[in-house]
Amino acid sequence: MIKKLILPVYLWAHRLMMKICWNIFIHFPLDRKKVVFSNFNGGGYGDNPKFIAQEFLKRNLGWKLYWVSASNYDLPQGLTPVRPNTAAFAWHMATAGTWIDDTRKLYYFKKRPGQFYIQTWHGGLGLKKVEKDCEEALSKEYVAYAKIDSKNMDLLLACCRWESESYREAFWYDGPILEKGIPKNDIYFEDPAPYIRKVHQHFGLPEGTKLALYAPTYRDSRKTDMYNLDYSQLLSTLEKRFGGSWAVLVRMHPNVSYKDYPLTYTDRILNASPYENMQELLVASDIIISDYSGCAFDFPMIGKPGFLYAEDYEEMKRTKDYYFQLEELPFTLALTNEQLMEQIEHFDEKDYQKRCKEFCDMLGFYDDGHASKAVVDLILEKMNV
Repeated sequence: MIKKLILPVYLWAHRLMMKICWNIFIHFPLDRKKVVFSNFNGGGYGDNPKFIAQEFLKRNLGWKLYWVSASNYDLPQGLTPVRPNTAAFAWHMATAGTWIDDTRKLYYFKKRPGQFYIQTWHGGLGLKKVEKDCEEALSKEYVAYAKIDSKNMDLLLACCRWESESYREAFWYDGPILEKGIPKNDIYFEDPAPYIRKVHQHFGLPEGTKLALYAPTYRDSRKTDMYNLDYSQLLSTLEKRFGGSWAVLVRMHPNVSYKDYPLTYTDRILNASPYENMQELLVASDIIISDYSGCAFDFPMIGKPGFLYAEDYEEMKRTKDYYFQLEELPFTLALTNEQLMEQIEHFDEKDYQKRCKEFCDMLGFYDDGHASKAVVDLILEKMNV
């Protein structure tokens, strides 16, 4: 009973403290050579902000770079961690010239004239509708915060023409959009060999092992019974169709605890959920199997074979609203393991590449491997340095 009374008082006092700090610190000089990066309000070193931070570090500009870090993440030299929602956090946010974030700021903040707020977003192109396009599924509190956040945003990033056209409406946003691709996609235009070696070494795989990445998204129920891929049959089918020795990387969505997924891992069925960088797994893999995940949209760009396996597709069609139907994508769609194996066996590389090109042309991808560079160039221009 006492704990129930103390917690609301503590939260109220903490919010009050943060507001007081912000309102004091905004009167101090703005440091135009300071950047605060945030990945999911204190998440690990990853997603789009990571690649922009790496571009800053590569240039060795001597700027003050801070990473919002809820835990003791292993950050590269040159990035200073700052815990979220602390007095130090309020100080750096209030005095930094630039904020870079990949999700909504669902907390109190006070943006100053002259500050540059870049919203990279975390999803890129995907099936699921976002923000205003699925407003009925969002809480009133979230929508209120999101609208405030969008008013303060100075820049959104887009990976393709389709995204540019849809994001303004979806994000309650009428400001500029940088049409240079998204930073985390830059890796797809680099030499893949170092990433392939890194992934193989991480999982202790012999050189030359081919990789299939199974990366389904989460369901609102957080159930995992639909992730019933027949791994043994999959490995046999892949070897029959493509040759060589194969292993499967199983990557659960962050919203699904891989510990709750009842799977016995082996030396050929590997737990890739804790691996820090999804893009590296995509680069290192030879094929991908997914369902409704946005990662499926990366493979047409890379040009590697992709397959969709979703046994609950008919149910999801009735209950979910998507930007695209699965049938519109350049991948085959399987509702059973048997269908999936048959589609892999009869995979037509030439026809697949043709469908990928048509799909990419329709969407109008901007990515060319220089999105991070374009963002940093723009920051330097805005900060007049």
